[in-house]
Amino acid sequence: MTSISLPATGTAGTRAMAAIEARRLARHPAFLVGTLLAFGVLALTIVLDDDPVASDLLSVPVLPAFFIGLPSLVATARLTRSTETAVEAVATAPGTEARRTAALLAACVVPFAAGVVFTGAVLVLTAIMGVHPHEWWFGTMPDWQVWSILVALGPVACLGGAVVGVLVGRWLHFPGAAAVAVVALVALSILAELPADTEESRMRLWAPWALWHSGSWPDGTAFVYAGNPAFYTGYLLCLCAAAGLVAIWHDRTARSSRLTTAIVGVTVVGLACLALATTTGPSENRQSKPVPFQVAT
Repeated sequence: MTSISLPATGTAGTRAMAAIEARRLARHPAFLVGTLLAFGVLALTIVLDDDPVASDLLSVPVLPAFFIGLPSLVATARLTRSTETAVEAVATAPGTEARRTAALLAACVVPFAAGVVFTGAVLVLTAIMGVHPHEWWFGTMPDWQVWSILVALGPVACLGGAVVGVLVGRWLHFPGAAAVAVVALVALSILAELPADTEESRMRLWAPWALWHSGSWPDGTAFVYAGNPAFYTGYLLCLCAAAGLVAIWHDRTARSSRLTTAIVGVTVVGLACLALATTTGPSENRQSKPVPFQVAT
């Protein structure tokens, strides 16, 4: 068996461990299968649909969030537990638990990158295939709103799933913990959507994954939901940071005043972003005109 020499301390050692964990994550079956399914479903949509694939561009991020983000949660949770099992078996480890956790968190850039590539592919398809002119947001919504929605529900959702997996792997040790976390996240997202089509639409934004686009209705119309997607993106990034810091907190030797301050600070900023997401931006849902080829017959 080939041995790997790692620096015992310092940033160099953490980077080396992060590179190893990134390779392990990139080769994990759950991540690989989920990523292939995300791109496969997108390709299948193009093959089977004669209409412009991007006519519902703002609802497309459900694919990477579901097929990359959730499997990444399972993958990183299992990687976290497998690392600690190996440590217990050999009674030695490259650095502290906190450093190993930091390395696993750094490896979460892998699903984030997959989400970026997926979003880029969708935008390329949009440029090539075009969209129906009745999809009004492409001409009237500010670009920052469209970009914020795509980033929040795509790459950031993929990153968040992986980070939550590390958190689950650190704190929950019962069999099936990752599966329970996946079901809980899906249930929370569904629950959060209950007020989406009401006057209280912005109340859905507390969820770690909230829809911004209704998809096409039978009459060919679609809604873009109320709220500020830029601040919502900031809220999600704070959730990711808080989850990562709490995962590091599991190591009792790492519970310094600096770490405590960081957790409190990220929480305060996240709550501020959530408050701004629900109180600024469009206050009402916006409805498109009917898209003729999507009207139910």
